[in-house]
Amino acid sequence: MFFALSIALAYALTNIDGLFAFFAIATSGRYRQALIGFLLAQLLVVTGAYVAGAGVTFLTPHALGYLGLVPLSLGVWELWKNMSRSGDDPDTIKAAHSIFSAAVIFLALSADTFILIAAFFADTAAVLDQHVLLGAFIAVAGLIVAGTLLTRSLGSNRKIQRFFENLSPFVMIAAGIYILLDTATDTL
Repeated sequence: MFFALSIALAYALTNIDGLFAFFAIATSGRYRQALIGFLLAQLLVVTGAYVAGAGVTFLTPHALGYLGLVPLSLGVWELWKNMSRSGDDPDTIKAAHSIFSAAVIFLALSADTFILIAAFFADTAAVLDQHVLLGAFIAVAGLIVAGTLLTRSLGSNRKIQRFFENLSPFVMIAAGIYILLDTATDTL
């Protein structure tokens, strides 16, 4: 269960940008589009990650740890982008006008989550896949609850949004290092 909770935490933290996209879309009067689009995107992310993770099982167990280079690299890239971005004119997310466009926004923001979860599926023993799925389910449910609560309570507090945007690269770096460690226990 602890493994599932750690997956949920990693999933949720790599999806902070999705949480604030949900928040931005929902606060623009499109809660239904945000909710359905988010659920659809996360279903595609988890399904695709499972297929991708299962597809790399032909690699030797020791080589699977190198998949951690992907989230590590993405985290470093995002950290570099955040540090080089001007603080005067932050990027804003435009509201989606349909469920499809909301889902596309969430999919575009979920590349890091997809790679992270695919690496967990690939890097763990098959009997632990159910824990990865449980962690993803817990994270998606938690993100929906958090997005709904944020929508109802905070309005458009940019300081909080920037905090979570700045935290996300560090989560990716930590997850990449975790996967790179590739302990022998995940292949038993």
